[in-house]
Amino acid sequence: MIYVFKLIFEDMKMKAVNYSEGKVKTYKAPNPSGEGVLVNISSCGICGTDLHLLEGGMHNPHIVGHEIAGYLTDGTPVAIEPLTYCGSCEECSNGQYNLCSSKEFNLLGITSDGGMAEKIIVPEYCLVELNKEINVNNSSLVEPIAVSVHGYKITETKSNHRIAVIGGGSIGQCAVVAAYSMGCEVDLHARYDHQKEAAEIWGAKEPQGEYNRVIDTVGNEDALAKSVELLKPGGKIICLAAGWSDVHLPGLGILNKEGSFYTSRCYDNKSNLGRDIERAAEILFENPEFGEKVITHRFPLDASVEAFKIAGDRKSGAIKVVFDTTI
Repeated sequence: MIYVFKLIFEDMKMKAVNYSEGKVKTYKAPNPSGEGVLVNISSCGICGTDLHLLEGGMHNPHIVGHEIAGYLTDGTPVAIEPLTYCGSCEECSNGQYNLCSSKEFNLLGITSDGGMAEKIIVPEYCLVELNKEINVNNSSLVEPIAVSVHGYKITETKSNHRIAVIGGGSIGQCAVVAAYSMGCEVDLHARYDHQKEAAEIWGAKEPQGEYNRVIDTVGNEDALAKSVELLKPGGKIICLAAGWSDVHLPGLGILNKEGSFYTSRCYDNKSNLGRDIERAAEILFENPEFGEKVITHRFPLDASVEAFKIAGDRKSGAIKVVFDTTI
């Protein structure tokens, strides 16, 4: 009887990943319960935010991961917008739920359970229905693409603008494909050859001349200096980097060009263009090669330590590392 009870209890648990106080582990977590919609997770990406919080030794009691895609129980493919919010504050009422001023604001995988697991329950409004022909194992990229879509939207970027992207990691690659999808000329300044090669399919080369928009996905002083150098007079710098520490803005350089510096947080549903993350899903579907180029490594949930090690080592050839539950 004890053995049978143990088997039943284990069936009520799932594989999940957590990082806390500088250590990564795969463990057995209770299956999700409560209100919301159940999603069977297919893939979840490791983000630069995950790496920073791991390296910083943050105590995180939750299942981690916020770049999530999978299937509903009826087989519908979905990505997940990993924000929950009050829906009633001034910001939410304006479609800017990324700026929700309520204590109810929450980022899945940071302040509550996320997607590096087999299952998750989320509010229905977090779901982004995907085209049935899309590769769901690549669709954890919808979330980071949405970050770039939002940055271009708030700066009113147009198809006739020249765009330079600083940084060839996954957010930089997403900024390239999002610009390409708008019809923009886009170039990439990256450190590693494999990052440059991944962006060549979209016509991105080493930046030359000046640009209407410069996208900083690195967030250090060298990247900001390069951004100002490449900026066309009157242009806009869009910061998509998380900005974990203070940096000095090259004030005189950007002043002399009368440039503008924009920060961009997540994604929203403001304006008549619809949800940023829905546009991101369209971009991924329209450019299926993107997932194959940018997702360089796939790991099962059991291999969490190795996955995070590879993700944190750009010399390994990694761009985007994902957990794939089908492996």
